[in-house]
Amino acid sequence: MAKNGYEVLLVAGKTTHPPFDLTEYARRNGFQLYFLRTLVRDPSPIYDPLAFLQIYRLILKYQPEILHTNTSKAGFLGRLAGRLAKVPKILHSTHGHIFYGYYNRYISKCFIILEKVAAHYCDRVLNLTEIGRQDHIRERIGPPGKFYVTSGGVDLEPFFKASCNKPMPNPTEEKIRICWVGRIEPIKNLPLLLRAAAILERNPVRLEYIIVGDGTDRQYNEKLAADLGLKNIQFLGYRTDVPEIMASCDILVFTSLNEGFGNVIIEAMACGLPIVGTRVGGVPMLVQDGRNGLLVDSEDASALATALQKIANNTEQRRSMALLNRKKAEYFTIDNYIKRVIYAYQTCKTNLPA
Repeated sequence: MAKNGYEVLLVAGKTTHPPFDLTEYARRNGFQLYFLRTLVRDPSPIYDPLAFLQIYRLILKYQPEILHTNTSKAGFLGRLAGRLAKVPKILHSTHGHIFYGYYNRYISKCFIILEKVAAHYCDRVLNLTEIGRQDHIRERIGPPGKFYVTSGGVDLEPFFKASCNKPMPNPTEEKIRICWVGRIEPIKNLPLLLRAAAILERNPVRLEYIIVGDGTDRQYNEKLAADLGLKNIQFLGYRTDVPEIMASCDILVFTSLNEGFGNVIIEAMACGLPIVGTRVGGVPMLVQDGRNGLLVDSEDASALATALQKIANNTEQRRSMALLNRKKAEYFTIDNYIKRVIYAYQTCKTNLPA
């Protein structure tokens, strides 16, 4: 945004595992960065009111023409503080999907009520997918005209670079490497892949499984893999070389129970990987079943095993999906995403930088 003529102040909570030096990134790209230690991920009766007051004071001091909030809790606090501080235009970007799948129905209902309140205090909500937009309309979060689909934006340069020398699938390959990347948490549903892998133990094509990521359920999933007798599987933990790992694989598996968008799918597309994913949230907007990947139900390990076997055994299908995905990923680059966000700003407020 700074490179497009906007003066930017980014206010954020501390990230547990930042993928790069955020302070240096801000300096290099010409925007201000302010960390709030009170802005934590989980709800807190102590930190949340303090974060709200700090955000409100920052807005009064900075006096922005546009306030653009992100994520659920920070977005709720920011939008209320922005309206109280009389910011001319307020926009909010959703980055996930909390209406179902993450919490029980009572907590989900509370989030819907809070989102209705917060949506009342902003001018436009930017959705990742048309499915997400329709969900907001169906839940009566606000009038249809308030919601605008920008999709997402991903820094794909490392993934394009890592895959530039990746050869097309070869029918003489001795093994097929299957990659899973994400937080090892219940919502990410890794056991689905492990149970499918157990079904595929007698597959004539040798399959290897690479699990990248960490989380509260890692130990449980490692034990499950051992109990299922899986031998060709590696749990790599948290890694900073995800582009290179992905580029060395042949198929990405995405097993989430719910997902607003799925950045990891876009990253895998940039690496030229076919996608086998669950038919949830915004995933069907990224993966067209039979064209650039295959979709299965999120609780059907047998269907996942069949889909993996189908792609692993069909070199030509993997080749065509790889070519299509590399091309499709271009739409989701950071630069293209920023153009869509700027359009949302300009249609919300006039006389802004072009």
